[in-house]
Amino acid sequence: MIRTVIYGGSFDPVHKGHEAIINNLADRFDEVIVVPTSISPFKRDNKAAPPELRLKMLLSCDFKDNVTVSDYEIAKKGCSYSIDTVKHFSRSDRRLYFAIGSEGARSVHKWRCVDELMRLVTFYVIKRPGYDESVLSEEFEYADFCGEDISSSEVKVAVAMNRADGLVCERVGEIIKSYGLYDDYAKYTASYPVFGLKKERIDHTFRATIEGIKLAKRYDVDVKDCTIALIMHDIGKYATPQLLEKYSIPVPKCDDLPVECRHAEYGAAICRYYFGLPDNIVEAVRTHTTCGMDMDALGEIVALADYIEPGRSFSGVEEVRKAASISLALAMELMLKKTIDYLKAQNKYIAPITERVYRKYTEINRGTHYGTNQNTQS
Repeated sequence: MIRTVIYGGSFDPVHKGHEAIINNLADRFDEVIVVPTSISPFKRDNKAAPPELRLKMLLSCDFKDNVTVSDYEIAKKGCSYSIDTVKHFSRSDRRLYFAIGSEGARSVHKWRCVDELMRLVTFYVIKRPGYDESVLSEEFEYADFCGEDISSSEVKVAVAMNRADGLVCERVGEIIKSYGLYDDYAKYTASYPVFGLKKERIDHTFRATIEGIKLAKRYDVDVKDCTIALIMHDIGKYATPQLLEKYSIPVPKCDDLPVECRHAEYGAAICRYYFGLPDNIVEAVRTHTTCGMDMDALGEIVALADYIEPGRSFSGVEEVRKAASISLALAMELMLKKTIDYLKAQNKYIAPITERVYRKYTEINRGTHYGTNQNTQS
């Protein structure tokens, strides 16, 4: 019996993490069939690169000899369902496995004809670093290797910031450049020189955005909204009232805020009046420093990602990182406490809103609800 594993996905784009998974699968199975989707049932509203270009990127990669890249779903067109793909590749001499990531394993119950699918294949789950072992299920078989901590969402940000070289192979990078793919966020990063963002601030923004994407996926928050909010969260860092007026942006009244926090109000004004971004993103940018009483999960993630991004190394940040992997509300309480304690120790001004928000989260975590978004209670 031939042990065959199917590995499907949008591969939008295929990155080095995908390549490592495929080659690891090739070492463990007789056959690996890589199947890029035409349209994923879970990503119908997302703008993806054309199917033929995603296929081209996959075919340009250097895979092992027992790896086949199939155009079955792309040639079939329309929405891709795994049950149809599995039936297509079923043969009497094959024992079929279906490789999925740990995120996919959490949502597999939503798949079409999942009961029939589980009779036809063994789900082979590839864990990511930091995977919560408590959610392991005996229904699945688990790989003896971990996937790399890279996602296609992160690659798109890296493309917008000219940092994709380490995330995709050279041939894939060339295809991305030659076809002008993944320019979703380019108009936002193009505004960095307009508003005087310095290199170290751009570096921080990139790290915070990648951190925010991970949190957004963990807590089921819209990844694109989170990405835009974090790409823009420090856009007002070096803005002046004169610069805002130059671009017909109303200057916010924020004299009651510490100087270090005013950039959040300036950034929110830029988001609203220069880019016309929606209220949820504007508010997430506005509250990422002082925080706010009505923060939703998006706002919480932007504030936390700004605080815990990998470049931060101050005392206590690791505690907040750990809390963020458990609960947004717990992480918010801990972050605010540490911020307030630091400001008090430095004899610095503390915005009253920050202390009120801290008290709110202490009450939430003790079980008193303030009508906050339930995503904070994860």
